[in-house]
Amino acid sequence: MNRPSCWLCLPIATFGLTVCDSSPRADSAGASAKFGDPWTTEPDFEFGERVGGDPDANFAIVGRVRILGNGDRLLVVEPQIFRATIWTMDGSLIREVGGSGGGPGEFSGGFSVKVDKTGFYVRDSQRFTSFSSEGDLIGTIPFPPRSLSFRGLGLVSEALLADRSILAQPRVPPGVMLGFGGDDPIQEIPVFRLLDDDGQWRMDRIATLDVRNHNLTIIPEGSSMYEGGMNSTQPLGDFDLSWFDPVMGSLVVARRNLGGGEVELVEIKANGDTAWHRRLAPPPVRLDSDQADRMIDSYAGQVAAMRGSDGQGQAYRAMRTVVREALYMPDPLPGARRVRGTYSGEIWFRGFEVEDNLSVWYSVPRGRQDDSGVRRVLLPPGFRATDATDTHVWGVRQDELGIQYVVGRRLVPPPRERRFR
Repeated sequence: MNRPSCWLCLPIATFGLTVCDSSPRADSAGASAKFGDPWTTEPDFEFGERVGGDPDANFAIVGRVRILGNGDRLLVVEPQIFRATIWTMDGSLIREVGGSGGGPGEFSGGFSVKVDKTGFYVRDSQRFTSFSSEGDLIGTIPFPPRSLSFRGLGLVSEALLADRSILAQPRVPPGVMLGFGGDDPIQEIPVFRLLDDDGQWRMDRIATLDVRNHNLTIIPEGSSMYEGGMNSTQPLGDFDLSWFDPVMGSLVVARRNLGGGEVELVEIKANGDTAWHRRLAPPPVRLDSDQADRMIDSYAGQVAAMRGSDGQGQAYRAMRTVVREALYMPDPLPGARRVRGTYSGEIWFRGFEVEDNLSVWYSVPRGRQDDSGVRRVLLPPGFRATDATDTHVWGVRQDELGIQYVVGRRLVPPPRERRFR
């Protein structure tokens, strides 16, 4: 089976990032820093190519695993092969949908999936296609007209809401964002709610995202931005993260440029009102000089390979200097680098924090603004969490051969809480 890979994927965790101090900090501007003893997980469900069970559990690259229905089935999304499959928790295939094409229930171009109140929908390059939790095709909804734009920039339709309005944001090319065309660099982008009002499309601005320190652009001497250089996302950038939630009809923003590694979660309703916000202060994490050098070497090596260089000599040393100047390395690092909503209704985020070689996630209940309810959850390396219920964390595990498995790990409370359950 072909397993596509990305040559530009840089596994930041391999740099051995270090937590500076795991003890609670004094509150900064009301930030919560007391999270109690960590929760752990234990294996419970797993299925895939080498585990047995359904022969269709032969996954390519799994983009997401999401919970459907009453929490009794799973949606497994494989974007590269335009496939979405519905499974029981123990690995029996219920339904397969998708395929490449423009017909009913088929997908073309970019491919992503969101879960909503009726089931789920797929966003491809042309439209939204809705399915029930059982995988039945409900219908398709085309994107808004391309004439809708922001300062001449086309809009990306991110989420379809229950009233058929759409949350969207501008598609900003790296050169435009960095001001290479002579205009000022773009530091903020809006999020719009698009609504068809009797044939007239309304664009209501509901939020603004900070996109400073988003783009990593490496241009060696003699190259240009579009030939011989590299454009990517800053691996340590502190730009805003966002989660578009069609179930709640809202946008969750994780603001990360607050200093000290703090994170502020803000949920914004479709009408632009703030539903709630909460500021958190995970233990700060820093890069030391050796870790920074390894990161610079990795990127410099990639650029050298693109240019056919052997990665040695004066030209390579000059390239390292260019890379060092292009990389954004805040101190401490951002407290979040992934954020997502979950079936449980919580918001989960993960930063660069590691404890006992386990990645640290934070689960945050919506609506609370006091110190209660936030959990630290430790997850094993090699497991990528994509959804959670009240009892399990679901996601993807990849083995040493690159084969992927759908995994559900049972949440285990700390001993102190276990006694009261």
